[in-house]
Amino acid sequence: MKKIISKNFYFEAAHKLESSVNEKNNNVHGHSYFVEIAILDLNSNIEKTGYILDFNLFNLEIKNIKNCLDHSYLNDITGLENPTLENIGVYIYKKLKERKLNVCRIVVKRKSCGESFYLEI
Repeated sequence: MKKIISKNFYFEAAHKLESSVNEKNNNVHGHSYFVEIAILDLNSNIEKTGYILDFNLFNLEIKNIKNCLDHSYLNDITGLENPTLENIGVYIYKKLKERKLNVCRIVVKRKSCGESFYLEI
């Protein structure tokens, strides 16, 4: 049985896509993004401590990522020079893996466009 916890957050950001087929996306524009991050208990932490990850630590990691992305120009962030939904998801995944979190799923959505990216490890 898999044991997973998840947290959601929103952020607002601007970007442009240089290689977009849709020329409008070549101009700077903004979106409201929804992100879900799920953490898998790989180390049997729940048996030892009663929880997969202390939510205070999880909230801190999410706050750090959100602070980097929220109200920013995504193209200026190192590692997000081509900020597609897919690349935003991979960027978040890499940041959390650097912090040794057992990320098992990341969802990034732009609700206004009805588009989403889903990464499951």
